[in-house]
Order: sequence, then C-alpha cells, then structure tokens
Amino acid sequence: MGEDVIKKNKEKVERLYKQREELEAEMASISQRLNGPNMPGLKGSLVDNEGFPIGGGDVDLYSVRADRQRYNSLKNDHLQLTNAIEKEVQQLLSSSASPSAVGGGGGGTDTIVKTQTENNEKVKIPTESTTPKTTSTNRKAFAVVDILAPGSPADLDGLMVHDRILDFGGAFSIADAALLIQDNLGKSHRVLVNRAGVDEILNIAPRTWNGNGLLGAHFRALNF
Repeated sequence: MGEDVIKKNKEKVERLYKQREELEAEMASISQRLNGPNMPGLKGSLVDNEGFPIGGGDVDLYSVRADRQRYNSLKNDHLQLTNAIEKEVQQLLSSSASPSAVGGGGGGTDTIVKTQTENNEKVKIPTESTTPKTTSTNRKAFAVVDILAPGSPADLDGLMVHDRILDFGGAFSIADAALLIQDNLGKSHRVLVNRAGVDEILNIAPRTWNGNGLLGAHFRALNF
C-alpha cells in the first residue's frame, strides 16, 4: 500500500475518532440531564412507590423517555464506531511493513502498534513495586492510550488504557516516540504517564511478540 493510501486511511481513522468523541460528548450531556436533581437517571423508575409520576409531576417524562432512547441509540453507534476504528487501524498495521509507515507526525491518530476493541480490552494492573508513583508535574500530555492489546509488551510492562503520556523515553510527541520505538528494539525506556491524576513512571521495552507492532497499544494525539 502506497504512502498516499496510508495517509488517507489515517485521516479516516481520525475522522472516526472525532465522530466517536462527538457521540461521547452528547452521551455525557444526556447523562448529566438524567442524573440531575429529582431525575431518574438512565434506568431509574419513572413512578414512585405509590405509582405516581416521579417529581410530583414536575419531571417531563416524555423528555426522559426521549433522552433514554437517544442515549441507547448513541451507545450502539459508539460500539459500531469503536469496531470500525479497530478495523481501520488493523488494516494500517497490516499494510505498514516498513518502519517509516508507522507512527507518522501530525496531530491525529498514529498507528504505532496492534489494537484491540475497547469493549474487550484486558489490562494488567501494575503493582506498587513495578510502577513507582511520582508527584504530579506541570508537563502536558501529548497522547493518551486508547486501545491496548492483552499480552502485548505495553500491557505486560504496565501501560493501561486511558494513561496520558507525558514523556516517552525523552520523546514528547507521537512522531518522536514512534521513531524512538522503531530504532531501539528491546531497549527499556523510562515512560512518564499520568494515571487518574497521578504521575507514574514505567519502564517499557518495545519488542516483537505474537502480534503486530512493537508495543501493542494505540496512542491518540492530544491537541491543545
């Protein structure tokens, strides 16, 4: 597959991510409305213990039902988009035989490694002894781990989905991290991530395994 085709496929992946983020924003808005004061949430009953409408008649039950229906529809769309993203990323990986075709620059998504559908993701939870915690820094994350293949090098070395990458072996962009990974097979890199608001240090070694790529994780660029 030529570089132009690979570029177009990467752009398609970026569009799919943007569509999914838009769905997530709408889903969050609906969830916030449904979980407001005196509201029933996504699954709560619309009548009280005596069989009367909740909220003493002040809750618009038609709007609640419409919001719930819309949320469920968005949830299904979200799953389809996630599966589509995995498929496109896998195609990029299978066609990116040369290092130069993997993890290009830019501010979008970069296929560094093999992916796994988010709904089936399994992650290794690192212990305190393998993942030293540090005090929070002011450094901005340049990428977030959004997909992680179970049993991959990144998984076994302690990386987790939703980790925000602050420093990958001295690289501060996806493009630089990709080059570092490709040029240092088997070498351990100090990786600083922010996990749930706490900075943690990992030692990750890119290496071959029974999947594609050298890490087994997908990084999505963060734009500021």
